[in-house]
Amino acid sequence: MSTANNSDCKNARPYRLKNAIQNYPWGTKDQDAFIPKLLGLDPEPGQAYAELWMGVHPKAPSSIINLEEGPLSLSNWILDDPQKRLGTDKRHMALPYLFKVLSAGEALSIQAHPNKLQAENLHRVDAEHYPDDNHKPEIAVAIDHLDALVGFISDQEFSTLMETRPELKSLLSRDSSPIDTLKSGVQALFHIREKDSKYFADTTHQIYQRLNQKDNPDESEILYLEQYEKWGPEDIGLIFLFLLNRVHLEPGEAVFLSPGVPHAYLKGNIIECMANSDNVVRVGLTNKFCDAEALQNILVYDTESDFRVSQTRQGYQSEYATPVSEFRIKSLELPEGKSESFASRRSLTMFLLLEGEISLHWGGKDNSCTCVLKRGHTFITPANLSEFDISARMDSKLYLVEIP
Repeated sequence: MSTANNSDCKNARPYRLKNAIQNYPWGTKDQDAFIPKLLGLDPEPGQAYAELWMGVHPKAPSSIINLEEGPLSLSNWILDDPQKRLGTDKRHMALPYLFKVLSAGEALSIQAHPNKLQAENLHRVDAEHYPDDNHKPEIAVAIDHLDALVGFISDQEFSTLMETRPELKSLLSRDSSPIDTLKSGVQALFHIREKDSKYFADTTHQIYQRLNQKDNPDESEILYLEQYEKWGPEDIGLIFLFLLNRVHLEPGEAVFLSPGVPHAYLKGNIIECMANSDNVVRVGLTNKFCDAEALQNILVYDTESDFRVSQTRQGYQSEYATPVSEFRIKSLELPEGKSESFASRRSLTMFLLLEGEISLHWGGKDNSCTCVLKRGHTFITPANLSEFDISARMDSKLYLVEIP
């Protein structure tokens, strides 16, 4: 990022970020690797590129690109003068959110996130597996598409499932409690899996055999066959595949995941934003630590919501409605030659340039300071940069995160 040669341009200015890539095995690879393409990098053969983290989480913190002094820790830079750089009237002393690009080539684990009190308790008793004490409400916005499992099916759909999956009905009947709701079925499933793992494995194998002989399996059955072959018959996540809603998002569509909502991203490239946490309670479809007891304590059986997020459009900006205090996420789509003004700003904003190329102008009424940013660049505008303009040098799309 270059700026005009003006000392006033440096007192309050934007900063580009350098961010960390997470190479989890479910990420996209080779010619399908989205994150390297976004950043203009050549992917390493066979390497999985799963997530790009933008924020101050200690697991993978961002740094500021500073040509004069070298890289600066974003977290330390904020702490040096939080009021001037972060703003927000002293409500936060550190960046309260974690911004991500997630690129799934394979299914992620079935999981849920704790609320704040649950996160504090989990961190206190098991800091190894729950590395911070924060909750993790999150939004997922499809870049190109997202195939996911989100939330439980309804009680009515569960009743139908029991009739169409005879093996599942037989499995759950081994529990002494009556199975008359989805919640009672899930609780029985955990109990049977713990007390009679052999019978559980025999049941998942029977389901596999029947579906493998089916001429035209549906999408949930195809997913079951794939995951059975990957994880084997003892994984409880296999049954959860039938108990969760299948969701398909088109570009720009989003879902919001509040604490306790079970979910699994299956495939697609998305923008994610969440409270600054990496707390995940997993139950299956993974070789990572699974915590069935903790998951049972945090699950929310909300079968009425579809979890989709509404958008409010004003001019070139669209805001995604999220009921959280840590972040507010927007998209900005600028046709070539058009501009967007940002004024009366009081807190830090983080931007990701997903498509195109822009000029950013600041420096008072004459906007004498300028820099050019390209696809894949991320940058922040601190609280003391009260006004600036963004102009599209070609058709451009950005995502930006503000602190409400």
